[in-house]
Amino acid sequence: MNEDRVPAQYSEMDLSKAKEFDQKVKKNFMPAIRSTVRQIVEDYGPLRGIGVDVGCGTAVFAIELCKHSDLKIYALEKAKPIYEVARMNIEKEGLKERIIPVLGDANKIPFEDEFADFVISRGAYHCWEDKPKVLKEIYRILKKGGIALVGGGFGRYVNDNELERMRKLRDRSLGEAAKVYSSPGAFQEPLEKAGIRDFRLIRERAGLWTEIRK
Repeated sequence: MNEDRVPAQYSEMDLSKAKEFDQKVKKNFMPAIRSTVRQIVEDYGPLRGIGVDVGCGTAVFAIELCKHSDLKIYALEKAKPIYEVARMNIEKEGLKERIIPVLGDANKIPFEDEFADFVISRGAYHCWEDKPKVLKEIYRILKKGGIALVGGGFGRYVNDNELERMRKLRDRSLGEAAKVYSSPGAFQEPLEKAGIRDFRLIRERAGLWTEIRK
C-alpha cells in the first residue's frame, strides 16, 4: 500500500491513527485546500457571519477558510478521534475563538433552524448513507439568503501536475466511492429527494459541487 494513501473511512480510528491521517492530509492535499479556499473567497466573499463545516475531518480546511474570511466556523465531526485532532489543530493555530469544534452527526446537525450564513462540506459526501437526509439538515440550518457548497474538488488554481497527483491519490483511497465526485446525477437525485429546488451543479476541471441557496 502507498504510505501516502489517505483512508476512505476513519470511523474506527484511534487517536494515533487519527493523527497519522491528519499528517497525510497535510502532506498530500494542502494545494487543493488552499486552491479551493481561494476559489470560494473569490466567488462568494467577503464571507462573514456564521459558517458550518459539515464533516470537517481534522479541521484543516476550516482553518484555511477561517484565515481568509471573517467567518466564525463551527467544525462538525462525527468520529471522536478525528474531532480530538481537529480540536488540537485549532488550538495550535490560535483560532479557538473563531473555530468551534463540534462532536456531532450530519444526519442530525446540532444547530437550530437558520443558524448559518455559509455551509461547506468538502469531501464528506461519499460517507453519507442517507444523502437526502443530510442535505435536508444542511438546508434547515441555512439562513435565508445563505449559501451552502457540498461536493469535492481541488480548486481552480491547482496546476495540472498537482491535480493529477491528488486525483489519483483520492481515487486510490476511496475506490468506487470516488465516482460521486464526477457524477452530477449522484448529487441531483438526492437534492430532488430532499425537496431542495434552488440549487446549481458546478462541474469544473478540478471538481464537482452543488451550490444551494435559501
